[in-house]
Amino acid sequence: MDVKDILGVSRSASAVAERVEKVKEKKLVKPKGMSREAFALLSASHPLHPSHLAGDLRKEAALKATREKTKRSSRGRAVFQWRPFANPGRADGLQLKHWVKCFQDAAGKVAPADPGEYSFAKYNKKVVVLRYDDEEWTSLITKQEGWSREETDHLLDVVQALDLRWLVIADRYEFEGGARRSMEDLKERYYAVQRDLLVGRAGGPEPVAHEPLVRHPYNRQHEQERKKGLELLLDRTKEQEEAESRVLAEAAAIESARKEEEAARRASAEHGGSPGPGGLGVPPVFDESGKPAVPPKRAIVRGAFCRELAEGVAARLQPAKVQKALEGSMAELKVTEFPRAPTRAACGAYISLQAEVLALLELKRQLATNQALAAGNKRPAARMEGGDDGTPRSDKRQRVARKFADD
Repeated sequence: MDVKDILGVSRSASAVAERVEKVKEKKLVKPKGMSREAFALLSASHPLHPSHLAGDLRKEAALKATREKTKRSSRGRAVFQWRPFANPGRADGLQLKHWVKCFQDAAGKVAPADPGEYSFAKYNKKVVVLRYDDEEWTSLITKQEGWSREETDHLLDVVQALDLRWLVIADRYEFEGGARRSMEDLKERYYAVQRDLLVGRAGGPEPVAHEPLVRHPYNRQHEQERKKGLELLLDRTKEQEEAESRVLAEAAAIESARKEEEAARRASAEHGGSPGPGGLGVPPVFDESGKPAVPPKRAIVRGAFCRELAEGVAARLQPAKVQKALEGSMAELKVTEFPRAPTRAACGAYISLQAEVLALLELKRQLATNQALAAGNKRPAARMEGGDDGTPRSDKRQRVARKFADD
């Protein structure tokens, strides 16, 4: 459309024929495998690399050609054949068959890819069972009651045939004319024979001290106790398991509390407090609640060192304010020092006196508190009247009561 079309001016036939239609530009199609973000970066100024387009165009054809192409290598074409094989781990010569990968050359000759023995033969592990001769049986092997040489030979044969699988050995073991053997009996005899041969051939235990049979000899009693404990563990009921869990939880809580107490005791000792007398081998003067402790028989607390320990324990059991009031009351009674003759009777009387003084101080504190509260309740009309400093008297009474309560 141009100006003539807009103004409605008629065109000649030749002009219409000369008009050439615009060719539509082909839209760029997103190639397969390309993310939308990467394709959005493309424009007319950044065309796709020809190799990408060529790869997309040839992708289907290349796939088809790859499928039709025969796999070949330098050894020829790979084929699979149904072939027999023998396992060298078996002594009976049993032959089985399986599919084997082979290569066929240009002449048509087929050869297996691995011409060696059976590929899984490397996993065949045999137990090394030491055998003895007549001389070694006489000089090296320890004689055990109830075990003859014939039965010992039979045991070694069974162990070697069953690859030391003791559950199977105990189930299959039978010896004509012999006693019934448990698994522990078989293990004890076998490991004893092997250990005797190992040590005897080496000339002593030192050269073979690193061997497991020498380092860890078989312990029949330990094995029986281990199995018995395992049976008890497996035979427990659900209620027994829950009870055991509760006991373990309580034990853990007790152990945690004990560790916290020890840590607090060590911290107190590091900050200047004297250690408890029980930890130094001295009979305690106070128990954990602060009450006088009766010393054991034939143990008398005496000396300046014990007096310091007792004073340290008492100081830790009482707050500083109470301890100060106790010292003042004891000074009023003219008892300012620990008894100079620290006999059992003197120490007991001194401790009892301290306990009575503490009880008296507690009664005085409670009496002062109750009196202050009672005096405040007798004058309800004067609660809102101000004092000399403008503060309501009720507030002043409350503060006085709290002060007496704190003291």
